[in-house]
Amino acid sequence: MSLISLLIIEKGYKEMYPFYSWKLFTVPSGGEATEDQYRLYGIIGQDTIRILNTPARSYEASYKAVIVGTYGKKIDENDDRETNKAKLLIFAKDTEPKYKEFLLYKETYRPKEIGEAKMNINKKLIIKL
Repeated sequence: MSLISLLIIEKGYKEMYPFYSWKLFTVPSGGEATEDQYRLYGIIGQDTIRILNTPARSYEASYKAVIVGTYGKKIDENDDRETNKAKLLIFAKDTEPKYKEFLLYKETYRPKEIGEAKMNINKKLIIKL
Protein backbone atom coordinates (compact mmCIF):
# COMPACT_ATOMS: atom_id res chain seq x y z
CA MET A 1 0.00 0.00 0.00
CA SER A 2 2.85 2.40 0.74
CA LEU A 3 4.38 1.84 -2.69
CA ILE A 4 1.04 2.35 -4.42
CA SER A 5 0.46 5.53 -2.38
CA LEU A 6 3.89 6.81 -3.42
CA LEU A 7 3.12 6.25 -7.09
CA ILE A 8 -0.29 7.90 -6.81
CA ILE A 9 1.15 10.93 -4.99
CA GLU A 10 3.88 11.29 -7.64
CA LYS A 11 1.17 11.39 -10.32
CA GLY A 12 -0.45 14.30 -8.44
CA TYR A 13 -3.42 12.46 -6.96
CA LYS A 14 -4.59 12.44 -3.35
CA GLU A 15 -3.01 9.93 -1.00
CA MET A 16 -5.20 6.83 -0.67
CA TYR A 17 -3.24 5.16 2.13
CA PRO A 18 -3.25 7.68 5.00
CA PHE A 19 -0.44 6.04 6.98
CA TYR A 20 2.10 6.43 4.17
CA SER A 21 3.19 9.93 5.14
CA TRP A 22 3.10 9.23 8.87
CA LYS A 23 6.05 6.83 8.61
CA LEU A 24 4.56 4.54 11.23
CA PHE A 25 6.29 1.50 9.87
CA THR A 26 9.45 3.02 8.42
CA VAL A 27 10.87 4.74 11.51
CA PRO A 28 9.28 3.63 14.78
CA SER A 29 11.57 4.18 17.78
CA GLY A 30 14.51 2.41 16.11
CA GLY A 31 15.37 5.59 14.22
CA GLU A 32 16.58 7.30 17.38
CA ALA A 33 20.11 6.78 18.69
CA THR A 34 18.90 6.45 22.29
CA GLU A 35 15.55 6.17 24.01
CA ASP A 36 14.65 7.30 27.54
CA GLN A 37 12.09 5.50 29.64
CA TYR A 38 11.00 6.23 33.20
CA ARG A 39 10.45 3.17 35.41
CA LEU A 40 9.24 2.57 38.93
CA TYR A 41 11.00 0.22 41.31
CA GLY A 42 9.35 -1.01 44.49
CA ILE A 43 11.22 -1.36 47.77
CA ILE A 44 10.70 -4.34 50.08
CA GLY A 45 13.17 -4.47 52.94
CA GLN A 46 16.62 -4.10 51.36
CA ASP A 47 15.49 -5.25 47.91
CA THR A 48 14.53 -3.05 44.98
CA ILE A 49 12.28 -4.72 42.44
CA ARG A 50 11.58 -3.37 38.97
CA ILE A 51 7.85 -2.94 38.53
CA LEU A 52 6.67 -4.32 35.22
CA ASN A 53 3.99 -2.53 33.25
CA THR A 54 1.41 -5.28 33.57
CA PRO A 55 -2.34 -4.60 33.60
CA ALA A 56 -3.70 -3.46 36.96
CA ARG A 57 -7.20 -3.08 38.35
CA SER A 58 -8.05 0.14 36.49
CA TYR A 59 -5.15 0.47 34.05
CA GLU A 60 -3.93 -1.28 30.94
CA ALA A 61 -0.19 -1.93 30.71
CA SER A 62 0.34 0.78 28.08
CA TYR A 63 -1.53 3.36 30.20
CA LYS A 64 0.69 2.59 33.17
CA ALA A 65 3.80 3.18 31.05
CA VAL A 66 2.45 6.50 29.77
CA ILE A 67 1.47 7.70 33.26
CA VAL A 68 4.87 6.84 34.76
CA GLY A 69 6.61 8.37 31.75
CA THR A 70 4.59 11.58 31.88
CA TYR A 71 5.03 12.21 35.60
CA GLY A 72 8.61 10.92 35.52
CA LYS A 73 9.63 13.41 32.85
CA LYS A 74 7.96 16.30 34.68
CA ILE A 75 9.69 15.36 37.94
CA ASP A 76 13.03 14.96 36.13
CA GLU A 77 12.67 18.39 34.51
CA ASN A 78 11.55 20.05 37.80
CA ASP A 79 8.16 20.95 36.31
CA ASP A 80 5.98 21.41 39.44
CA ARG A 81 8.09 18.67 40.99
CA GLU A 82 6.34 18.24 44.36
CA THR A 83 2.83 18.10 42.86
CA ASN A 84 3.86 15.58 40.22
CA LYS A 85 5.77 13.55 42.80
CA ALA A 86 2.61 13.36 44.95
CA LYS A 87 0.48 12.32 41.95
CA LEU A 88 2.94 9.62 40.90
CA LEU A 89 3.08 8.28 44.45
CA ILE A 90 -0.75 8.05 44.58
CA PHE A 91 -0.72 6.19 41.26
CA ALA A 92 2.07 3.86 42.38
CA LYS A 93 0.35 2.98 45.66
CA ASP A 94 -2.95 2.40 43.84
CA THR A 95 -1.48 0.04 41.23
CA GLU A 96 1.22 -1.64 43.37
CA PRO A 97 -0.05 -1.67 46.98
CA LYS A 98 2.41 -4.36 48.10
CA TYR A 99 5.24 -1.78 48.05
CA LYS A 100 5.46 0.96 50.67
CA GLU A 101 8.24 2.95 49.01
CA PHE A 102 9.21 3.50 45.40
CA LEU A 103 12.18 4.66 43.36
CA LEU A 104 11.82 6.46 40.03
CA TYR A 105 14.59 5.73 37.55
CA LYS A 106 15.33 7.09 34.11
CA GLU A 107 16.56 4.26 31.90
CA THR A 108 18.42 5.08 28.69
CA TYR A 109 19.04 2.45 26.04
CA ARG A 110 19.73 2.07 22.31
CA PRO A 111 16.71 0.65 20.43
CA LYS A 112 19.05 -0.97 17.90
CA GLU A 113 20.39 -3.23 20.69
CA ILE A 114 16.97 -4.75 21.42
CA GLY A 115 17.14 -8.49 20.82
CA GLU A 116 20.94 -8.66 20.93
CA ALA A 117 22.76 -10.91 23.36
CA LYS A 118 23.85 -7.89 25.43
CA MET A 119 21.78 -4.74 25.79
CA ASN A 120 23.19 -1.81 27.76
CA ILE A 121 20.69 0.07 29.92
CA ASN A 122 21.98 3.11 31.80
CA LYS A 123 19.94 3.87 34.91
CA LYS A 124 19.80 7.20 36.71
CA LEU A 125 17.95 7.58 40.01
CA ILE A 126 15.55 10.50 39.76
CA ILE A 127 13.77 10.42 43.12
CA LYS A 128 12.61 8.27 46.01
CA LEU A 129 8.84 8.37 46.50
